[in-house]
Order: sequence, then C-alpha cells, then structure tokens
Amino acid sequence: MSRFLSLMIFFVAWLAAPATAEPSLVILIVVDQLRRDRVGPELPGGLGEMIREGFHFPNAVIDHAVTNTCPGHAVVSTGRQPSVNGIPGNSFTNRETWQEVNCVEGSDDSSGVFNSKKRRSPENLKASSLGDWLKEDNSLSRVYAVGGKDRSAIILGGKRADGAFWYEDGQFTSSGYYTDSLPSIVLDFNGGDPLQDGFLSRLPETWQHDAGTLREDDYVGEGTGFGRTSGRPIRSAGLEETAEQVYYSPFLDQGVFELATRIVEEESLGQRGVNDLLALGLSASDTVGHTYGPFSAESADTLRRLDDQLAQFLTLLDQSVGRENYVVALTSDHGVAELPEWRAERGELRCSNDGRFSIVKLALGIWFDIYTQFTFPLGDPRRLVSLAGGQLSVNEGYAQDLGISVADVTAFIRASLSVHPAVTRIWSEEDLSAAGDLARLYRNSYVEGRSGDLLIQTRPDCQFTDTGTSHGTPYDYDRNVPLIFFGGGIKAGSDAMPARSVDIAPSLAAILGIPYPIDLEGKKLNFDKK
Repeated sequence: MSRFLSLMIFFVAWLAAPATAEPSLVILIVVDQLRRDRVGPELPGGLGEMIREGFHFPNAVIDHAVTNTCPGHAVVSTGRQPSVNGIPGNSFTNRETWQEVNCVEGSDDSSGVFNSKKRRSPENLKASSLGDWLKEDNSLSRVYAVGGKDRSAIILGGKRADGAFWYEDGQFTSSGYYTDSLPSIVLDFNGGDPLQDGFLSRLPETWQHDAGTLREDDYVGEGTGFGRTSGRPIRSAGLEETAEQVYYSPFLDQGVFELATRIVEEESLGQRGVNDLLALGLSASDTVGHTYGPFSAESADTLRRLDDQLAQFLTLLDQSVGRENYVVALTSDHGVAELPEWRAERGELRCSNDGRFSIVKLALGIWFDIYTQFTFPLGDPRRLVSLAGGQLSVNEGYAQDLGISVADVTAFIRASLSVHPAVTRIWSEEDLSAAGDLARLYRNSYVEGRSGDLLIQTRPDCQFTDTGTSHGTPYDYDRNVPLIFFGGGIKAGSDAMPARSVDIAPSLAAILGIPYPIDLEGKKLNFDKK
C-alpha cells in the first residue's frame, strides 16, 4: 500500500470517527528537585490551582534508590524502572572503553550538539517512552520536549520526538539526532546576538527576591559562587558569565516556559485533530536548590516564580487549546536533603560531625588504597577502579592482567569504606536479592552492565559537598515527590495511596487511549474523572 493511500485512509477514518473525551494535548511536567512538602493547595498560582482543581496523590514516591535526574526522568517517561530502562544514574562507566559516559551521550558525530563538541541522543535509553507510544499510534502526532538540561529534554522526549531542546551556553539548542539544523522557532528565540535581541536580553540585570521566612537570606552552608543575598547578578558581564548566572537562577525555567509557549502556538499543538505531547523539564529548582538548599530564600523565590509562570502557561492552554482538551501531569525526578547546617541548628542532624565530607578525599583515598594494595608500583588505580555517579566499578580485564579477581578488589573496598563515617552500607549485585524494601529499591536502580560493582549508601543527612546540598539516596527526603493530574476530564480529588512516578506514563497513555507495553513496571493509576 502506498504512503499516499495510507494517509488518505487515515484521513477519511479520522473524519468519520466520532468525537471522544480524550484530550488532544498532554503536557508532562517534571520539576527537577521538588520535594512534595514544598507544594500545597495554598500556593496562589498554577501549582496550587492544579492541586485544588486536579487529582492529587499526596503520598507519591519514587520507587528506586539512586534518586538522580536522569533515572528520575527516565522512569517518568517510560513507565519502567532504571533496571529495565537502562539509566542507572546521570553517568556510568562504559565497561569496554573504561570511560565515564553521560546518560545521554551520543555514540557518533551524527548526534553532535549544534555549536558544541558534545554528542547527545537518547540511545542509552533502552525502553520506549510515552512519546514513542504516541508516535507509534499515530505518526501525525507531534512530540516536543523542552528542558533546562539536556538529559531532561532528551529523556522526556524519547527516541521519536519531533524536537528536543535544552539550555546550554546561554541559548537553547538540540542535536543532529533530531534535526539537521536548529528550527527557526529556536533560532528566533535565541536571537542573532543573545545579549541584545534574544531571550537573555529580556532578563533583568539582577535577581531580586524576598529575604525568606524560614531563615535569613545569607545563611551558612549556602554556595558562594554567585553571592548569597538578593540582588544577585544575572546579566552583569559577557555571554559566558551571563549564561552561567542564568542557569543557576529561576530565569532558567522562564526560558523553558517561553520557548514552550512558542512551540504550542506555532506548531498548533492540541489543535490539529490528533493527540500531541509536550514535555517540560523545569530545572531551576535543582540548580538553585543545590546551591542554597530547599528552604532558602532563593529556593522559595524560584518556586514562587514557577508557580506564577505555570499559571500563565495554563491560561495560554485554556485560550489556545481549551481546558477540556488538555491534561497536565506534574511530578519531580527526586527530592533533596536540607542543608546540614540547617538540620544541626534545629537539633535534627543525623550525620556525624558537621554532616559534610569531601568526595575528592573519598575518591583519592580509595585510589590510594587500591594503588598500595593492587597496582603498586607502576599500575594505575584509576584504570582498575572507577567512581561514577557514586558507584564503584572494577575493570575485570585489568584485574586479570594484575593476577587478581574482581571479588578481591570489591572485598578490599568494602572493608576500606565500611569505617567511613558517612557510609552506612555498600551494595553489590549479590546483596540485591535480600528481602525488604531497601533491597527492592536498589534492585530497581541496578542496571546490569552499567551499574557499578558496588553502590554506596550514605547515612541520612550526610553530604559529599563542601557547600549547598544534594540528593541520590533512598531516604524519604529524596523519594517523596508531588504527583498531580489536571485538566479535561480530571475530577478534583485526592488519594492517599503511595502512587509512584513509574505509574505516570501508563496512566497518561490510558487517558490518551493509546496502546502501551503490557509488561511495564508502572501501573495505570485509578482516579476519578468527570
């Protein structure tokens, strides 16, 4: 059958098909590093509106242990745990080349990022995604993703997206995996001179925000790279410095919302008689949160601005698509720990000393011990043991050359790290068969051939950072996330069941009425519809 005849049959069937209650546009929003205890119905903007008028799961959780950005987004988009979707962390060790690999690393020059030496694609993602299912159901559907980070846009967009765009070096970009060149909509948004006529030119010179209500604006433990008080510079210098200042500010999310708005309008998403998908990766809560902590004045202002911008975006959708014709799902890829200094001030710090430890000293200590034990005098301990994403991998081939086994090395590392005050447990593949929720969480995170031979579990509240804070643990503060469905056909309500982020993709596929794999780890959530 010719392609022309196939399209004609589809067009006639579409004209004859009765109207359905399915939405014509799904918006999938992942707010990077948003704990669920920071979101409530009292918020005045879009977040509060979604909770009040949508269906809310107040006890939603992430169901894997390594709570980092890339696996968090992959679980949301695929409905599969990291153990199946292939993403163990933000990076992992390539066992063949013994190089650390970015989770969205492209393997050849065809995936080169425009105006960059990087290569980016979704090829490391082993599972199909919501966008892929939508394109499989109807090739005329459009799938776009916009993110503050490459891994958020690429992983949410999936393998068959019409476009995935992310912020890098002061502009939004993409890679050759998706298109031969940046489309005009992105080029126009960036401007010919980003500081004069592009997105950056519309930003304020400084970031002004309130002093905060939980603690003073200038607080010990916060990062000092951009200043710790209101009036922080945003456009105070050339493009390179401005680009970095914006990345660590709430204006990163503003760029994502503004570009997404243009895509909705110029691509007529949800207005063409077929189902479309737009995924947004809002990264500012993470870049700001790492620097200042989740309850800082800076994080509070970032959330306030997101709340306001989301309200504006929902108004746009109401006007262009119609509320009855779109559905929004909002969640997070992970939470975050509070600043150790903040926990200590309240008498709640569960980590020894001041809660802070050096990752550099940890790595150097491991390699020094490996050198003295196994590679002295001429061997390279970094060639024998790699540390990527908090996971330790042993080079089996090099170990054999040295006349030792992987088991010899892992046993030595276990003994060495067991006395570290920030480490509570070291997990190997064999340990994952143990009973209990904790072992299950680590099983869900473990990717055969990519995860390390040893996974380090730190003690609660312990940070391998000099300032600011981080995430990546199996503890509640990293796993408790918001989960809200809102829009056409969604009845206001809530369910206290522990819904999981892995359940989002099959739930949205069911709302769209499209087929999805029956063997997903995620399950369709049941919530009231109008």
